[in-house]
Amino acid sequence: MKQQGFLKGSAILLGMVFITKAIGLAYKIPLTHMLGGSGMAYYSGAFAVFSPVLAATVSGISASVARLTAESCAFGRYTHLRKVRRTAMMIYTLPALTAAVILVLLSGRLAGAFLPSETAAIALCALAPSLVLCAVLSVQRGYYEGLHNMLPTAVSEIIETVLRAVLGLAGAYAVFRYARADFEATHGCFGQFCRTEADAAALTLPYAAAAAIFAGSVATGIAVASLAVSHRLRGDGITPEQLASDRLTDSTLCIARRLCAHSLPVAGAAVITTLSGFIDLLTVPAGLKAALDAGMSLPEGLDAAAVPSFIYGSYTGLALMVCGLVPTFTAMFGKSSLPSLTEAAARGSTRMLSARVSGLIRVSAVTALPFGALLTVMPYEILGLLFAGRSAEISCAAPALRLLGAGCVFLSVSLPCLSALQTLGRRVMPMVFIAAGSGVKLILNLLLIPMPSLGISGAAAAAAVSQGLICLLSAGTLIRTTSTRLAPGVILKPMFAALLSAAAARLLCDIPEAYGLDTNGRGLSLFGLCTGLGVYLLSLWLMDILPREMIKKYFKKFRKTY
Repeated sequence: MKQQGFLKGSAILLGMVFITKAIGLAYKIPLTHMLGGSGMAYYSGAFAVFSPVLAATVSGISASVARLTAESCAFGRYTHLRKVRRTAMMIYTLPALTAAVILVLLSGRLAGAFLPSETAAIALCALAPSLVLCAVLSVQRGYYEGLHNMLPTAVSEIIETVLRAVLGLAGAYAVFRYARADFEATHGCFGQFCRTEADAAALTLPYAAAAAIFAGSVATGIAVASLAVSHRLRGDGITPEQLASDRLTDSTLCIARRLCAHSLPVAGAAVITTLSGFIDLLTVPAGLKAALDAGMSLPEGLDAAAVPSFIYGSYTGLALMVCGLVPTFTAMFGKSSLPSLTEAAARGSTRMLSARVSGLIRVSAVTALPFGALLTVMPYEILGLLFAGRSAEISCAAPALRLLGAGCVFLSVSLPCLSALQTLGRRVMPMVFIAAGSGVKLILNLLLIPMPSLGISGAAAAAAVSQGLICLLSAGTLIRTTSTRLAPGVILKPMFAALLSAAAARLLCDIPEAYGLDTNGRGLSLFGLCTGLGVYLLSLWLMDILPREMIKKYFKKFRKTY
């Protein structure tokens, strides 16, 4: 059975993340243009309700199946690992199916309690099938990952992401087109009379959001089917001779117990992680209503009743989406370093473990700092590049994004540190740290959002403080646990370089305005961002943070080759 090495497997997963995130960004930008701030409130709100349910039923499946499969493969128990797959499929899909049925039955009450209107129940119903499909998909992916074959995971993830983007945009567009034709023909929209086209568009938003969401469920189903067809045609690499040499298997009950023992702690941590979005869903609209009653100014052209949902949708659909891009990549750094951390811990080499932890924190900080600094000094320019034409949404989200710049850095460092702590056997600590951060976020949301001078910026400040606390606790505990000596320059040097890059980008964008020059705003913003990143890389080079000799070596090799 042919297996992939660690470096090749990590490269496949990292490449998959780059591709899927690029496609996801290309999907979210036009979807936000179509739905606007109010429509994104339905879309993001449905996922905020759905995420804890998904985390409780699906999180940990892939890792648990992969662990037991890899263990069976290492001992040559090929018949047993096939039984692990069958058992996992049985014990994980049944709870997911139960949760999906309950979600559909309670969708009306959940929508009335947490979402802008009860019409949003259709969006929750559209999410329900993905619970079962994600459980099946996680078992399939975990099985192949346990066999050291990352290609099925990467290919199925790309298929799912591409189809979600294509079908999601097509579905939302089709709903808007149908509603417009219905209004022009009958002055009605989904069974209700509408005086103006704007009223019809407002009634269409929950249905368009539901169409985009249901497209995601369809995409997941196609990804499941693609893996099933691939498994039937190509198999899993296990030969009949290998199966014949192993006839001993554990009981189904024993396998089920081991799978649950591995997956339940991960699921608990995942549920706690989703609390941040759920806390925003509970507190942001209510806090904004209180801020409006206290005298917060209304965005132009909006009715007071629609403002909380509009601002919440703008915050989650624009600011949080942009802020969450960089931490996704640093989380992959943490995932790629886990085998080396495990090896160092197994050998009992404190020096090797310290070097691995120091490198993990350094690469995460070096990657995140320039983007966090640029988000802080150029929030309007960055959102204008991505969401041109949505000036009302940008004006609501940009002040919050400015504060989320620091949170982006904290989250980018904390995610790999939390993964490292779990790998080193400190499984409870990440749950405690995330719970503590969520508690702080809840308190600050309740205190800051109702202030008229802050509004949604209060939610961003609460998120930044919460992520800062989690980063401090996770990184500090990891450093103490591994006896790592982290030199001050590891953080201070890239921080200084990030400040230089932010200053260069901001200065370049301000000079034409200071002299009254008429320039292309988006082109200037893009040039400013590129200049800022260039200044950052140059600063790292001059401060000897980038490995000069290695870069020179590869540059010479490139010149000789080409």
